[in-house]
Amino acid sequence: MKPMKLISMCGIVIGFCAGSGLSAWAQCGLPQKYLGLAAAPAVESRPSIDTDTDQQALALPSSQIDNPIVGLWDIKFLVGGQIGDEGFDQYHGDGTEILNDTPPPATGNVCLGVFVRTGLRSIKLKHPSWIYDSSNTVVIGTATILEDITVDRGGNTFTGTFTVQLRDLSGQPLGPDVAGDLKGTRITPQ
Repeated sequence: MKPMKLISMCGIVIGFCAGSGLSAWAQCGLPQKYLGLAAAPAVESRPSIDTDTDQQALALPSSQIDNPIVGLWDIKFLVGGQIGDEGFDQYHGDGTEILNDTPPPATGNVCLGVFVRTGLRSIKLKHPSWIYDSSNTVVIGTATILEDITVDRGGNTFTGTFTVQLRDLSGQPLGPDVAGDLKGTRITPQ
């Protein structure tokens, strides 16, 4: 994911850096209004591995039976029950994903990720990105956004959780991990 991606990241990076005397800008982070939010406690995620093997029970087009996440989604990232970011999320059959979210394009609002199925209707997604200094020219760390998502039986909505991990270039934490919830609605041609 690129700049200003997930709700909590930019806020945590900037908040951490302000508190420690450092300046930083996170690629893939939160809008400024979330700077005052305390980090949400980590949400224990349990990817649901669906034991229902009857794929006909899924009300999905045949192109999505093999992987019900494939397609275009309107996704909302929630922290403390508030929307911190929203985007259009495109999942591809090859396990890659592209998110175009609400920050200005100049800040890098198009992000890339990879995912793997963990069950009939569930996936794990990983978004790596860079963290820059206040000049936005020197890389000082990485931000990794991890998601666990479960698509509903009808195939038109999903829910899940996300965690943002901030690390310096040697892999040491730059601040606490931040967690929140995800909600997605499928975008269809009709």
